[in-house]
Amino acid sequence: MSNIHTLQKNFPAGFDNGYGSLKLLVEGFEVVRVPSYITNAEMEDVPGRVVFNGSAYTVGESAYRTGNYFDRNTDNNENKVNNALLTLLGALAHLPHRKAWHLKLVVSLHDVGLAEELQKVLNGEYQPILAGKQSDVKVEVLKVVLEGMGALFGHPLPKKLTILDFGNGTTLYSRYNRGQREVHTAYPIGVEVLIDDISQKMKHLNGGKIGDPSKIRFCLEMGHTRYSRDIDIKDIYSASLKDWYEIRASGIPTAAVKFLKLSLRIFKLAFTSLKL
Repeated sequence: MSNIHTLQKNFPAGFDNGYGSLKLLVEGFEVVRVPSYITNAEMEDVPGRVVFNGSAYTVGESAYRTGNYFDRNTDNNENKVNNALLTLLGALAHLPHRKAWHLKLVVSLHDVGLAEELQKVLNGEYQPILAGKQSDVKVEVLKVVLEGMGALFGHPLPKKLTILDFGNGTTLYSRYNRGQREVHTAYPIGVEVLIDDISQKMKHLNGGKIGDPSKIRFCLEMGHTRYSRDIDIKDIYSASLKDWYEIRASGIPTAAVKFLKLSLRIFKLAFTSLKL
């Protein structure tokens, strides 16, 4: 952040308003990655706290800690679009305060058919209070791209390419031929149910209490199964992964299922090869 001028206003940025987590990367700052939860509960000016258009709300971990008094992106298929401005401002409220932000934004979405609607929600000039301090925020959406495409940035693309993106609420199956998309389908087999299953099955390891889904998600995304210093969920993860696939893969076309099987085999192998 030392390279950012105090008067700088224009910032290239990328935003993913995911069902499980929202991610915001603004040039020169650390990535903001927090749960896609929103609450109207009263609280102090914590990171993620926003006052906007006469309403106060909080996005992220602080919303999650309120218990059941929050809304989640994953609760409604339209939330990725409808909540986009709210969660974007909430993500900004996790960054160091600036008087002015002009975000030149690339946004990922599971269905580019909704791109125009998403741009209408996000584009504009706003004057929110972010974590207790006033800011002028201008959002300019440069492009809406399909989820999963970010993983390919900076890599030479083969003539034929298949992408499988495991999200919280959906799994996206995309196939490309010479850069042209042939298939892009979202299936309702996200990993939320997998994580919830693990949290239930680990009670005997966790003093009779269900596991914390956010901690389970974190350790798996970090490439290990160490829930805590004393708890390893490797065996539970392997069993739950098998159940998740067998229950959720019904109804998917054969080509996608074959690729899903291969991906899960690699996914499982990655964990079994770890030296835990």
